[in-house]
Amino acid sequence: MKNNKGFTLIEIMIAMAISLIALLAVSELYINTRKTSNLQSMQNRVSEDGRYAIFMLQKIIGQAGFRPNPNVAMGTDRVTATSNESISIKFNSDGTNQINCDGAGATSGDVTLVIAKSGNKLQCGSVDWIAPSASGTGNGTELIDFKIKYGVDTAPTGTEGIYGCGVEAGDGTKPRDCIADSYVDTLSGGVTADQISSVQVCLVLRSEKIDSSVIKSAAVKDCNDVDITSSQNDKKLYRMFRSTVLLKNS
Repeated sequence: MKNNKGFTLIEIMIAMAISLIALLAVSELYINTRKTSNLQSMQNRVSEDGRYAIFMLQKIIGQAGFRPNPNVAMGTDRVTATSNESISIKFNSDGTNQINCDGAGATSGDVTLVIAKSGNKLQCGSVDWIAPSASGTGNGTELIDFKIKYGVDTAPTGTEGIYGCGVEAGDGTKPRDCIADSYVDTLSGGVTADQISSVQVCLVLRSEKIDSSVIKSAAVKDCNDVDITSSQNDKKLYRMFRSTVLLKNS
């Protein structure tokens, strides 16, 4: 008769050790994959929300002062520049080519839209363009900073018709070249809204979620290049978006 032998104790221990090592390797791979997936999800959400906000800002602000007939004098209230965290845009919609805060077509006639920072939200009227979740612990995006600078055209000066820039009254052109000579937070020193030729916008967005793998060597800067409190150690992702919007039909 042949002797049937089983595994020795040493063989069993070696097999268990190999299995344990393999299990640990698989577990580590799974954990790292989850971390990478979570971080990528946070990055994608912040990037998508930022691109959407910039797109809508460009569309809405670009409509400031629009009127179907460019020979009609532009309203001096097309842009209300009273704050660098809020902007009021007025235009005369042709009923086809302009949009409201929600992206739907604006009806014909005078339309005024206000874009502003409200807490950690970026709102156009009552529409949230950027907003964290109601619980504050979801997968939303927080608005940390929103700044506006107005590009004002103050020179060169001359008689109407020299530069052929826009329409001031009747069929007379403005005595300026419709190119921004400086960017300011608010209008002062006799500068009026009809001298605004472009608008610079800056957004700083932050992920609502946290991830332990997010390590920063220094604090994140806001739109004015000032450190954002606690940003270095909060384990959240930040991203800044900037754009310059040229006003149409100006």
